[in-house]
Amino acid sequence: MAVFLQFKGVCVMHLPTLSTRRIAITVTIACAVAVVPVVGRAAAGTVPRCAATSLVIWVGPITGAMGSNAAEFGFTNNSAGNCSLHGYPFVQMLKKSGAKLSTSEAKAQGSFKIQDKTVVLVPGKTSYFGVVYASQTGYANLTCPTSAALKFTPPQAAGSITLHGSHAQIKPYGGTTEHLKCGIIHVTPVTAKRFQ
Repeated sequence: MAVFLQFKGVCVMHLPTLSTRRIAITVTIACAVAVVPVVGRAAAGTVPRCAATSLVIWVGPITGAMGSNAAEFGFTNNSAGNCSLHGYPFVQMLKKSGAKLSTSEAKAQGSFKIQDKTVVLVPGKTSYFGVVYASQTGYANLTCPTSAALKFTPPQAAGSITLHGSHAQIKPYGGTTEHLKCGIIHVTPVTAKRFQ
């Protein structure tokens, strides 16, 4: 009779003299039995990414200083299960008609000392992110348009969430004095804690 042991994840076998074919079959079955529970535990510990359909937009304050504004937004888990977010959301300015308004997004790396880390959201919990943009003209009589709505795409997600109302009305400036470029915004990664 064969005796099977598992030592540090390695299948060890002691058996009497058997044919080569029978030994190969026995080793395969024993090792499979030993490995399956380990794989199962690893899979159970993963948290799925948050889908846009399971999130709602949280709106925080807008603060301003030295010609720039910082708006704080967030994604709140509106589902019944845990999910995770990691990285930078995508923000698109919209016109009243719903058409896209010129938007140039860049990463606001290091802003508010936010680090790019995975945020796990239990039901009802919010992850936060900032949208930073220049608020002063400095371009004589030239002005930039104000968004009527903002469309947010969560990190690593295909869908999006649209925010309407006064909190979605931003007027970002950019470029140089000679060459005005509207719609330049800088976005932070998501974070677990509020920063404003």
